[in-house]
Order: sequence, then structure tokens, then C-alpha cells
Amino acid sequence: MPQVYLIGIGMGNPDTLTVKAHRLIAQSDCLIGARRMLDSADNEKAVRFSSIQNEEIVKIIAGQPQDSIISVLLSGDVGFYSAAKKLTGAIRTAMPQIQLEQISGISSLQYFCAKVQTSWDDVTVVSVHGRNANVVGKVRSSGKVFVLTGSNQTAQDVCRSLCKQDMGDALVWVGENLSYEGETISHGTAKELSEQAFSSLAVMLIEAKAMPKRSYPPLGLEDEEFLRNTEGKTVPMTKQEVRAVAMSKLRVEADSCVYDVGAGTGSVTIESALLAREGRVFAIEKNPQAVSQLHQNIQHFGLGNVQVIEGVAPQAMQELPAPDRVFIGGSSGNIEHILRLCLEKNPQVRMVVTAITLETIADILSAVKSIREEGINLELDISQISASRAKTAGQLHLMMGQNPVYICCIGAADAE
Repeated sequence: MPQVYLIGIGMGNPDTLTVKAHRLIAQSDCLIGARRMLDSADNEKAVRFSSIQNEEIVKIIAGQPQDSIISVLLSGDVGFYSAAKKLTGAIRTAMPQIQLEQISGISSLQYFCAKVQTSWDDVTVVSVHGRNANVVGKVRSSGKVFVLTGSNQTAQDVCRSLCKQDMGDALVWVGENLSYEGETISHGTAKELSEQAFSSLAVMLIEAKAMPKRSYPPLGLEDEEFLRNTEGKTVPMTKQEVRAVAMSKLRVEADSCVYDVGAGTGSVTIESALLAREGRVFAIEKNPQAVSQLHQNIQHFGLGNVQVIEGVAPQAMQELPAPDRVFIGGSSGNIEHILRLCLEKNPQVRMVVTAITLETIADILSAVKSIREEGINLELDISQISASRAKTAGQLHLMMGQNPVYICCIGAADAE
């Protein structure tokens, strides 16, 4: 069987290549990698294949002579957000007996921290390259964050998010084209760099004063944690006892995409965002006072993974990405249309609807029945929560009942 090396080549400039990596590349009969990486390889005798697709790379390896030395060139270090992880699995699955070795390289984290003369053992690492992450939340909690940016969240976007969360004075370094002739490192506050455009493949180091860590219960934040009064009017909120049960039914995961329809104060939005640290939460609300309150609460909790959508559902939800979880606290009489749109976007979506009136329950039952008649196998689970809170009367304590609330969990019969 061929001998295969997965080699981390550092930043791309041959000067950042380790001595061992340089030696193995020179000994190789076959080199595989992106064109930019192949161009930097010092070996004229080796056959070269420009490829970054795992399936194609496996086929190339399988087609080489049995005594070949094959090197697959990968950027940075093979253990730091590297393609080596999935490629190793693909090669071992296709050729279990093959001789395979990973060769470490210099990662962008190591290189960049050395460039700006700081340590990296105290850094929290976040990648938004092809994924979502709450960068602002990480900065608030740890104070020193390294970010791999992407086209969906550039360095400029991150700086603007920091400014929106009153962290415009955070110190930021942005690196582009690291190790190459056109390498640039920009330094300033988040506010100063928020007006500057950067490459989508830049890296960032952010330093800010870490906020005191707050300990939150798994479900059911205290009602007093939320800001509620806007312009003398109290915005509706799903109360703690009901919210705790509703959130347990919703089952938000770390990477979930969540809709909070009729978000009101944003209590469910906030709890969902705290759980879905690597996901996204969309708070849909039509009331301008509630929208203002939503923004205040999002800032109050320091969340960067929430987007407020002002409008009426389902129209305001049309362009949003497919949801994994949907909470409906207010539907403006459009419950069936909302359910249908969510199911159209994701047939496996899990939805939780709260209701106080029997008329709303009747609308939910009618909507589920109508959808089932079209051959869609929906499961419906209904619970009723009746909670009381103690109120003092002199030296006595009286239990004051809150409105009974129905909690309806709706989803495909085969959904998890």
C-alpha cells in the first residue's frame, strides 16, 4: 500500500514550512492539494493533482503505485479547523490497511499571535467560516477571542456587532494574506475598524474587558431578569413557569435555527439564544414597543446570535432560513398559515404553541386537522399549566393563581 502523509504546510509561504514537512514533500512521488499549495511545493519530479474534494483525493490515492509516497498538502495545522479530520476518515474507510500519518504545521492562530506579540494559550477560538457563532458573546465571557472569519460574517461585520453591543472600544487586530508578500495586519478599536472592508478569509484577535460570568438555570430565567417597561407600557411576556415547560418541549439544541413568533419582551428569544450558542434565533414581532424592548433585552444579555424581524407572521418569515424549532406565543389569527410555512421550510420542524383562550385552542386543532387531511402525519401533544405565586398580606401568604396556559407541541410523527 502507498504511504500517505497529510501535511500541514503552515501559512503557505515556504518559510513557514517545518523541516520535516519540507523533507517529506521532497521525497514524495505524488503531491495533492489546492493549486496555491502545490505551487509552493519544492519537488519537480512528483506528479501533481490539484484537488480539494475528499472523494476525488481518495480515488487519486487509490490509483497510485503500491510503493508510492503520497503527500496531501493542507493549509495551517492538520489539527486546527483542518480538512484533515474528514479526509482521514474518508481514506481509512476506503482503504483500512493504508499507511497514513498526519504531519503538524503552524496554524493561523500561532502565526498571528506571534505577529501581534501576544500569547495564545489564553485565547478562545471561534470560527464563522461556513458556520454561525456568537462572537460577541464569546468576547463578553472570555475577553480574548481569535476569530476565523468567512463570507457570511466578515471582520467588518464582527466589529459592527461589537459596536452595537456597546463594545466599540474593544481592541482588534485583523490579519489578511498571512505570510505572503501582500500580508497586512490592521489594528484599532472595533469602532475604528467597523468602517473598513476586509477579505472574507481574514483572521481576527479581539481583546476586551470580560464581563462577570452570570450563572443561568438550564430553563426558566427569573421574570425579573428581563427589561419590560417601554414608554410606560408593559410588553407581554411568557412567564417563568410556563416558559420553563415550553422550552423543555421545544428542545433547542446548540446549533438550532429558532423562530420566536410573537416574541413580545423576548423571554423565549433570550432563553433560546442562550441554548443555541452556535445557532441563530429570529424574533418575529409586529408591535413597535415590543421590538424596542426586544433590542434592549438582547443587548442586556449580550447576545450576538439574535435577529429581530419586525412584521406580521407568516409574511415576515418568508425569506428566513429553514427553522429547526419554532415557538409561537402570538399568531395574530394566522396560526394555520404559520404552521404550514414552517412545515414547508422544514418538514421535520418541532413547534410549540402557547394559548390562553379556548378559541385559540380550537384554531390550533382546526389547523392540525386541516394539515393532516393532506396526508401529513403530524403529532399533537397538549398540556395545561396552572401556576400560582405567593403574595403577602400582612404576615400571611396568599397563593394568587395565574392564567392557565395550554402548551401545544406539534411536529412530524417521525421527527426527533
